[in-house]
Amino acid sequence: MSEPPLISVIIPAFNAARVIGETLESVRHQTFENFEVIMVDDSSTDDTSTIAQKFCVSDPRFSLIRQANCGVSAARNRAIRQARGEWIAFLDADDVWMPQKLERQMDLGRQNPRANLLFTNFYMWDGPHDLHIWLKDDHPLPEGDVSRKLVFSISHACDGSMSTAMVRREMFSSSGFFDPDIAICEDWDLLLRMADHGLRVRGTREPLARYRRWPGNVTNQKLKMAEAQVRVLQKNLRTTQRPELRPLYQRSLNLARSRLELVRARQMLDTSPEKTPAAIWRAWRLSPRQIKWLMRYFLVAWPKFLGGRATERIVHRKLMQKF
Repeated sequence: MSEPPLISVIIPAFNAARVIGETLESVRHQTFENFEVIMVDDSSTDDTSTIAQKFCVSDPRFSLIRQANCGVSAARNRAIRQARGEWIAFLDADDVWMPQKLERQMDLGRQNPRANLLFTNFYMWDGPHDLHIWLKDDHPLPEGDVSRKLVFSISHACDGSMSTAMVRREMFSSSGFFDPDIAICEDWDLLLRMADHGLRVRGTREPLARYRRWPGNVTNQKLKMAEAQVRVLQKNLRTTQRPELRPLYQRSLNLARSRLELVRARQMLDTSPEKTPAAIWRAWRLSPRQIKWLMRYFLVAWPKFLGGRATERIVHRKLMQKF
C-alpha cells in the first residue's frame, strides 16, 4: 500500500454541478501535492457526480463517495472516517482555494507544532468578483487557546469559514465528529467540543481562499442562524467538561437568545408591528448589559402624542438594517 498522504481534503456536495468543477480545479492546482481528496455526493440530482468522477479518472488523488441524502455533517463524517491524512482540510463545494493555500498552512504547522487547527484569511466572493477581504488588518488574529472567545463566536477559531480550516485528525478521536442532528452552526458545535480537548489555533492574514456568497432570503437565513446559535450553546453548556467555561456559555446563551428576540422583532415589522416593543423588552431582559436595547424599547414604547411615532421609526429602521 502506498504511503498515506499528509492532508485529506474533505468536500461534501449536494447539487453543486454549477460550481464544483472550479472548486476541484483549485485543489488540483495546489503547489503542495501530498494530499488526497475525498468528495461525498449527498444524493445530488444534477451532474455533480459526473463532474467529480472525471477528476477521479484523471487524478488518482481524487475519490468519490455517493450516499443517501443525510446532510453535510453526515457527509463530512463519512469522509473523515475514510481519511488517511495527518491533517483534515475542509472545503465547501462552492468555495475555492488559492494555489499556495495548503503549502502556506503546512509551513504554519511546522512553525507551530503545538497547533492543531490552522486557518487562513479569505475573500468574500460572488463568483466573478472579490467583494472584500474578511479579516482586516486591525482585527486581532486568533491564536493559541481561544476557548473563552470561541464560546462567543466561531470567528475566534477559524476566522469564520471552515473552507480555510485544517485540523489534525487526532482531534476527532477525542472530541467526536460533526453532529448530524445540527444542520446550521454544525462547525461551531464541533469546534466548541474540540475546545474541551486542547484546541490550539494558528492562522495567517494572507487571504488564501474565496468564500462564495449566494443571494437569498437574508431575513429567513438570519432567523435560522439565530435559532441554531441558541441550540448549539444550550447543548454545549450542558456537556462542556470545563467548569470555568460554564459562566461564559450562560452569558453567550443569553446574548444569543436576545439576538433571536430582535430577529423575531424585525420579522414582526412586516406582520404584527404592535408586538415589536414586547420582543425588544424581552431581548433586554435576557441581557441587561445591553443598555442600547433598553433604550430602543423606550423609543418604540414612547407615547405617540409626545413624538413616539418618530422615535419608533428610528428603531424600526435600525432593526431592518441589522436584522
